[in-house]
Amino acid sequence: MNVKMMLSRSSTGMLPSLPLVNNFMPLFHSRQTHLRNRPNIVSNVEDASMLFHEMLHSRPLPSVVRFTQILGQLVKLKHYSAVISLNRQMGLIGIAPDIYTLSILVNCYCHLNQMGCSLSVLGTFFKLGLQPNVITFSTLINGFVLKNQVPEAARLFSKMVKAGHCKPDVFTFNPLIKGFCMIGNKSAAIRLLGKMEENGCKPNIVSYNTIIDCLCKDTLIDEAFNLFSEMISRGITPDIVTYTSLIQGVCSIGHWKQATRLLNDMLSKGIFPDVVTFSVLVDTLCKEGMVVEAKTVVQMMIQRHIEPDTVTYNSLMDGYCLRGEMHEARRVFDLMISRGFMVNVRSCSILINGYCKGKKLDKAYKIFKEMPRMELVPDTVTYTTLIDGLCKAGRLQAAEKLFSEMLGCGQLPNVQTYAVLLDGLCNNQQLSTAIELLKEMEANKVELNIVVYNLVIEGLCKAGKIESARDLFCGLSSKGVQPDVRTYTIMIQGLCHHGLIIEAEKLLREMGGEGCSPDGCTYNTIIRGLLNNSETSWAMKLIQEMLERGFSADASTMELIVDLLSKDIVDPALLQLLKDS
Repeated sequence: MNVKMMLSRSSTGMLPSLPLVNNFMPLFHSRQTHLRNRPNIVSNVEDASMLFHEMLHSRPLPSVVRFTQILGQLVKLKHYSAVISLNRQMGLIGIAPDIYTLSILVNCYCHLNQMGCSLSVLGTFFKLGLQPNVITFSTLINGFVLKNQVPEAARLFSKMVKAGHCKPDVFTFNPLIKGFCMIGNKSAAIRLLGKMEENGCKPNIVSYNTIIDCLCKDTLIDEAFNLFSEMISRGITPDIVTYTSLIQGVCSIGHWKQATRLLNDMLSKGIFPDVVTFSVLVDTLCKEGMVVEAKTVVQMMIQRHIEPDTVTYNSLMDGYCLRGEMHEARRVFDLMISRGFMVNVRSCSILINGYCKGKKLDKAYKIFKEMPRMELVPDTVTYTTLIDGLCKAGRLQAAEKLFSEMLGCGQLPNVQTYAVLLDGLCNNQQLSTAIELLKEMEANKVELNIVVYNLVIEGLCKAGKIESARDLFCGLSSKGVQPDVRTYTIMIQGLCHHGLIIEAEKLLREMGGEGCSPDGCTYNTIIRGLLNNSETSWAMKLIQEMLERGFSADASTMELIVDLLSKDIVDPALLQLLKDS
């Protein structure tokens, strides 16, 4: 039954007698004329609802196209739930949706993260004998990607291509490329870029930018530049997003000259850096301790009338904190407040961390206490930072009190919080409490990593409890945790300290078999252990092995050898061997 028949039957059912029809005909004619002359432009959901209901009560009913236009305008206003509700009302009076109505519904359900409902609308297409178009499929694929359901997006894409009813376009490919990058499957993203060409679809700047950014974040800079060159050779002009990703990538591996060249290349093409590009530069310079240069970049921004934002100032403040220049860091913090910038939780956490590192706990606590006045709620990072500062200052009771306060405020500790507490307990000779906390964490199924276990093993070794350290070390695999180089090095040091040098070397030999090769620190640790246990010839063999593997003696090993030489305890050839290396 077509729409006209449905409407005529509906009209007949509502008009029981001819006189009534004659009386109402002028009214219907008037309303229909009014609706026809009224523009279907709505600026809010109330206007849309009123116009929609006027249309529902007009006779004859306007076409589905008119209703769909209103739904489309509501989508632009982001009233997705209202669209779904109005569409139901259309269905109740028998207005059959067309392909555009259904596509709008798919879009709304995707925005509301109701992907099951989106797929049911896709089923409605086929039930009504309608063929979904490329926009419908692209919307669904993008919806799955936004919900982090990339495999589902890939399956839908494959079905679409296999069915051959509609050809994927750049708006179909790009969300899927983004999805593969999100889950770290860069090779699949690059393959998809090749498939675009095969399907006669030309990649655009977004296609390339997405993969270049992903490669740069994974420090695969050469691959990113290869794609950058390919993009240019295909006639696609890089934009500010492309350059910002590349600058961030080269900065992350310390290639400052290359970053400068990219900046100059941008400017030569008439592409001017924005606040994001400059903030990337400021952040990287600060992390490398180049705060003076970072400050120059901020001044350059201001000269170019590009206002630094909270992210920029946070990076600069962090740079000063890393150098211990807390007076300058505080000046930046106060400048942010005076210039009306939104000081955020991260701003406070940075300053608290700086004060804690400089052992100025009272000032750190003051910032912490001022946060509620600034309408800021300390997060897990803020609490963990301050707890760490208190633990390192030996103020364990204050740290434990703050930890309890953290739990009381509903802030959940993460593995770093627990690591900080364990480190504090171990370093303040409270091993029994540390072991008790570790067991409690295991019982509560806290996902622990090797770093946490390393702290406790080291604490046990330093306290002379080598048997307990050995038991914990041997039980790691049963807990689903693999020891790393640091774990082995800690155990070797503990064994050597207790004169168990045969067991220490045995552990050194086991490392290779476990896929965890010893590093320079491991070799230096066992060599010092051998020398302290008067095993000079054994130590010389391991020094030779260490040198052959490309490692060298560190300052502590050299200092020990010089000290032993001055006491005529070791062979002078040992020092010569190290000098020759």
